Amino acid sequence: MNIFWSLIGFVLVMGIIVTIHEWGHYQVARFFNLKILKFSIGFGKPIYSRKGKETEFVVAQIPLGGYVKFADEREELVAEEDLHRAFNRQSVYKRFAIVAAGPVINLVFAWIVFAIMYMVGVSGMKPLVNEVVPNSALEHAIQSQQNNLHLNNQAWSVSKVNSKDVYSWQTVHQQLLQSLANGESNVSFRLQSLQSNQYVDVNNVSLSAIDINQPKQNWLALLGFVPTKPVVPAVLGEVLKNGPADKAGLISGDKVLSIDEKPIQNWQDFVKVVQSNPGQSVKVEFERDLAVFNAVVKLKKTTQEDGKAVGKMGVGVFIDENTLKPYFINVKYGFFEAFEKAYQRSVDLVVMSLVMIKRMVIGEVSVKNISGPVSIAQFSGQAIQSGLVAFLSLLGLLSLSIGILNLLPIPVLDGGHLVYFLIEMIKGSPVGERVMVAGQTVGLIMIIGLTFFALFNDVIRISHG
Repeated sequence: MNIFWSLIGFVLVMGIIVTIHEWGHYQVARFFNLKILKFSIGFGKPIYSRKGKETEFVVAQIPLGGYVKFADEREELVAEEDLHRAFNRQSVYKRFAIVAAGPVINLVFAWIVFAIMYMVGVSGMKPLVNEVVPNSALEHAIQSQQNNLHLNNQAWSVSKVNSKDVYSWQTVHQQLLQSLANGESNVSFRLQSLQSNQYVDVNNVSLSAIDINQPKQNWLALLGFVPTKPVVPAVLGEVLKNGPADKAGLISGDKVLSIDEKPIQNWQDFVKVVQSNPGQSVKVEFERDLAVFNAVVKLKKTTQEDGKAVGKMGVGVFIDENTLKPYFINVKYGFFEAFEKAYQRSVDLVVMSLVMIKRMVIGEVSVKNISGPVSIAQFSGQAIQSGLVAFLSLLGLLSLSIGILNLLPIPVLDGGHLVYFLIEMIKGSPVGERVMVAGQTVGLIMIIGLTFFALFNDVIRISHG
């Protein structure tokens, strides 16, 4: 089922982004009255084709790109009456505008998608904290400021990171990523007291414990934050068929009271005890329909990424929405503010992407961060199943990425053609054909190599779970 959703998500997301990209080329070419022979979404054998007045519209089998084909004397014979509409007969400025329109419309589309996302409303877990990890970077920063701030046993909210407003742990994480991408060595937080509404700025929190090449790290824990979590009762939600709990007769709705006579107050207690008994048989006392029962459950033994063995019971947690409501937030913006926020997010992502590309080129950041089509398919499938906001977020991010990628000065890509046009503007004549052919060859090798490398990264990610 996951593969099905990944395929559906990939085709849908890439179809939208590629269509928008090629539509940019197409519309500007129409504005300049060029003769457009074909508008294709995808490559390979057509699965749908419709002939317009002079343009053939095609949907092809391989959804990894697309193209707009113009009348061009360099590629085929052009009728004399259409010569003035051939691509190669246009001024360099018109050709520049047509080629630039594709990636530019991707950037604009990302801005619009993010704005819609902010108008719909973005949900997240509030950045609440009432405890600091001892000897952590956060604790050291607090102590060095000598402001008599004591987080433990008090309710605080993170309201700013590096002077940027945050409203959820996700937005805190985004700001941390931006600081890491920029190569910053420390970060500042503003903590707002929920009791008095006063705030304290904690500056110079070291980022040395975080590795940008290890995205699976718990960055918040490494910095010293212990997020406030809702107290969830140990009530079973989904019970996996033929799992340990199912075999012992436990069902959804059962409330666990104790395990091996150790009282279970909440779901956190339940997880802690279960994980600490890998492969063991445990006595579970539980409540069902106001009656108390006992069962012996043979826990499954699994191994985590760090090599540690943990126990599993094959159950999920039942969560009452009213229990979670105080810990979650949904942020919506009006029309104009949504576009303002979306613009800022787009600019931040573009800057961060360019900085990351630069740091990858000079070897400061691992190229293992590059994702390929398999990862995109997985993310797309997950986004579709997670809801509209998750889908819009991924769509905007990928559209932005495609726009940036196509503006890179690599022959074969739009950015490479734009470099040729800039040279032509300066020297007053087109770049020599031999230079263009050599550049196209080098660019093609680079793109193929990058694609295979990204696929290799995808395979490594999948193999490591």
